[in-house]
Formats: sequence, C-alpha cells, structure tokens
Amino acid sequence: MRRRQGLLLIADGLGDRPIPSLAGRTPLEAAATPNMDFFAARGMCGNVHPYRPGIPVGTDVGHLLIFGLDPDRVYPGRGPLEAYSAGVAMEPGDIAFRGNFATVDASLKVLDRRAGRIAERTGELASAIDGATLGGTLVLAKPLTQHRVAIVFRGRGLSPEVSPTDPGAAGLPLSVCRPRDEAAARTAALVNGFTALCRERLEEHPVNLERRAAGKPPANMVLLRGCGRTGEVTPITRQFDIRCACVAGDLTVLGIARLAGLETFHDPAFSGGTRSDLAGKARQAVACVRQGFDWTVVHVKGPDLCGHDGNPSDKIRVIEEIDAMFGQFRHELDLQRMIVSLTADHSTPCEKGDHSGDPVPTFVSGPTVRRDGIAEVGESAFRAGSLSGLSATDIFRIQLDQLDLMPKRGA
Repeated sequence: MRRRQGLLLIADGLGDRPIPSLAGRTPLEAAATPNMDFFAARGMCGNVHPYRPGIPVGTDVGHLLIFGLDPDRVYPGRGPLEAYSAGVAMEPGDIAFRGNFATVDASLKVLDRRAGRIAERTGELASAIDGATLGGTLVLAKPLTQHRVAIVFRGRGLSPEVSPTDPGAAGLPLSVCRPRDEAAARTAALVNGFTALCRERLEEHPVNLERRAAGKPPANMVLLRGCGRTGEVTPITRQFDIRCACVAGDLTVLGIARLAGLETFHDPAFSGGTRSDLAGKARQAVACVRQGFDWTVVHVKGPDLCGHDGNPSDKIRVIEEIDAMFGQFRHELDLQRMIVSLTADHSTPCEKGDHSGDPVPTFVSGPTVRRDGIAEVGESAFRAGSLSGLSATDIFRIQLDQLDLMPKRGA
C-alpha cells in the first residue's frame, strides 16, 4: 500500500450562478457545509474550468477530463459511452446513440423528453426494441439510469454522420434524421425507420397502458442523439500503474470510469437521482480506501438534476447531504495519509436550467498540500484560490503529484 491515497468526490453540476431568491448567493454558498469548509481550509481551492473557459461540456466530456483522458483524442461520441455503460461490447462498424425514453403525441410532437423521468420497468420497454432488424441491420437497446437508453446499430455500411431525432426541447416535433454527408444517407433512413419501429412497439406496450391508467406520461418514443463509433483508449490505470475505484449510481459515469480503467462499485440504492443512499456511497468509498486503492472516486448526480429542474432549494439540500459524506470521510479516514478533493464535471445553474461554461468549485486537501487560507467553500470565496483558472486535466495531475504518482519529465 502506498504512503498516501487519494479520494475525489465529483458533485455533478455543482457550480452555479448568483440566485436572487438566495440574496445573490449560489446554492453552495447558501448551504451549511462545515465539513467541506474543514477540507477546503486544509488545502488549495479555486474555480476550475472543466475544459476551456466559457465552453459548456456534457457529463461525458467532463468526466473524461476528470479521469485524465483527453476528449480531443479519445472521445468517441456520447453514444458509444452509453453503450459501454450498458455493457454492450461494440464491434467494428457499429454505431451507437444516446437515447431518451420520451412522450410524443399522435403527430410526433414531443410532450416530455424524459417521459416524466421514468425510472421503473424501462428494461421491459428496451426489450421490446432490442433485437429488432431494420434492412438487415440489428438494433440493440439496453436500459440505463432512469429515462436513458443505449441504442446500437450493428450491420454493414453504417455511418455516424447523421443528425439527431431529439429536437432538444418539449413542444417541438420529433426531428427527421438527415445525413451529414452522402455516405450516411442509408444510415439516416435506418434511423427514421427506427422512429417508426418505436412508435409501433411502444405505443400500446403494457407498461405504457399502465402508465396512462395511472395518469403518467407514456414512454412511447426513443429520442436519439450523440451518434458515434468507438475508438482506442489507453486506461489511466495502465498509463500510471495505479489501482483506482469508482463508486457511482449513474450508469453513464460507471461506463466512463470503466473506459478509464477504474474498478466500479454500484448498489441499487446508489441511484442516479436526487434521492440516493449517499451515506452508503461514502461507506463504500471508505471501504475502497481501506482495500488499498490508490485513487477512489465517488460520484453524486443530484446537484445536476436540481440545476436542470431549476430548483435551488433542492440543490442546497443535496449539497448538505454531500457535506455529510465529507463528514464521514473526516471521521472514518486517516487524514494524515489522505488527499481528499472535490470537483464537478460542469456547472448547472438553476436559473439557466442547463450546463454552462462557468468554472466549477474545486479543492485539493491534505497534509502535504499548500494552503490558500480560504475558510469556506463557495464560488465567490474560491476566486482567491490558487487553483482558479486551471483545468480539470490540471487537477487530475495535481492529485497524482500529491500521491507521488506523476512521472517526472526530464532527467
């Protein structure tokens, strides 16, 4: 076992902007965070750019960067990452999409892009599509967290250069898939055939009949976006000869972690929603540290969902639950040999309801870390920190350097 070990908590979508109803504070600044304040005071802090200043990133790119991978070199598109998360072994020539179970009306106008955030029996809906064929092309459909579903097309002559069918907002008609180049014309036709297939197999599915009877929106369509083809990725565990763990409930994050070479730990109680067994996640993270992992990452999805829902009070609640996790780390770990860090994959401001290009609150804390003298967490306080203006890739390297795991350049 190495002399020091690292633990990183990723608070998905943590960053925010000043909110009038919170007297100009962000949810992080308005929350009670004595444990995060404790760790911040023992280290370096700052507002960190996940990628580059002012550029919003998705969960996929944000986590690749946190895990030390360069998305400009290895990013295969969100679709293949979702397929990987769902346990699909993609074959050469496959293309994959990120899918949402959604609600559409008879004219294919999108009423709800997430079918009321459906979280039950999505496996049955995916099974109704899985294994279908379209013009000799096999369709694979595998459920992910809540409304998400991975869709893979397997056949000859497929191209990822097609437009999405997801219009991006409720109230708009479902988009017709169009080829982005001549070679993708057949693939676009297959995607439009997939839309018709979903309509046929999901509209009167027993799950949707029951949802309608219960007054819930039916999941009668799958919206597609993020088409891509997989590529080669060298895991960070091989690059740096380290053993790493990831504790998460969100299947997409678990898939990205596996792509980076991390061993993954999941429990049904570790949901990807705003109500999750965060204490259980913290216990599992502590167990990974005690098992000797060099670097343990624990992911919490809740802040991002609250930001998308425009709900600052719920975001404050989730942040305070995250602070309780840091309380567990504070009391259950030997802090004299721990580098404990906090970051986010992106900001999700409640007033915007979507990802923004704002930097994310971050600290790296431990007995060997230089201290900024900042006494509390928050976007405003962190402006004075030494990490401000850095990128997620920089934070990855700083953590590994604190663990004496970063190779030296030069003689």
